[in-house]
Amino acid sequence: MDRVSVRRRTPVLLGAALAVVCVTSGCSQGPFPGVGPVPTLSAGQSATVTYCNDEQATITEPPVLRGDAPTAVYVHGGDWVSGDSTSGGYAIDKIGPALTARGFIVMSVDYRLGPENLWPDQIVDVKCAVRYLRANARALNVDPARIAMWGQSAGGQLAGLVGTAGPAAGWDVGVYPKQSSKVEAVVDLSGPSDLISMSDSGASGFVKNTFVRLLGPLNATTLVAILTDAGPVHWVAPGDPPFLIVHGEADAIVYPSQSQELALALKHAGDGVQLVLVQRGGHDLSQAGESPDQEQIAATVVNFLAFVLAPAPHG
Repeated sequence: MDRVSVRRRTPVLLGAALAVVCVTSGCSQGPFPGVGPVPTLSAGQSATVTYCNDEQATITEPPVLRGDAPTAVYVHGGDWVSGDSTSGGYAIDKIGPALTARGFIVMSVDYRLGPENLWPDQIVDVKCAVRYLRANARALNVDPARIAMWGQSAGGQLAGLVGTAGPAAGWDVGVYPKQSSKVEAVVDLSGPSDLISMSDSGASGFVKNTFVRLLGPLNATTLVAILTDAGPVHWVAPGDPPFLIVHGEADAIVYPSQSQELALALKHAGDGVQLVLVQRGGHDLSQAGESPDQEQIAATVVNFLAFVLAPAPHG
């Protein structure tokens, strides 16, 4: 696979780096602060870009392009305070290559992490990634009407919010303001959906308290309001994109009731939702003897996204 490096450089080196990249693949300078050069990619190429707020993402083109392609954005977990675009094990290592093999562009994103960066910086970045794709669709071969998102753990919560929380939530701020962050499908792997109903004790309580630390000192009323808004279930409404939700029945970090609650809310709103509960499955869905196993889960994710994002028939 060809790789086009367009990492953000210091001002001294930026001009030279741009000259090399543009000779080999073509690019344009990002028009906003915190956005790096935008490459022009061909089939089989991969590039690391600075997409928004000085955060980086890796974009990988499928080996064969037949016009503008569907795109899937991956959001890593890590309790909102750790991890990067390569984190998540099979969630990115197996599902990502399987998607490119099916003709998808895959974008795997970093986002600002706590506790140095407070909420809602994390969701602001992830929403901005979608706007970046639409703003640069021609250079990246993206079909702007076929963008999906999948995430694991904290990344599942962020992906779920992108699917349910529109501009009214106040998180569509920053660069590319004329573009929409709406996605056409969401895959949520073990993500929290309701921070109010999460347990306050044990491993689940630790996850909730990690998020609370992203908020800084707040009075009780404000804390409850923000925790409510940070749950994808709070924003569910008719017209949300189809969801595939996968959760381990033995998950002691984010209880499966979180996914069951989200699935029920989507169903009541009349939205498309498929819930897969993994027997003997833990939080990372990496335990021996799980059913379905990782290969089957990956195939389910790819088939779901391929079905939902299939090109509209002509005529």
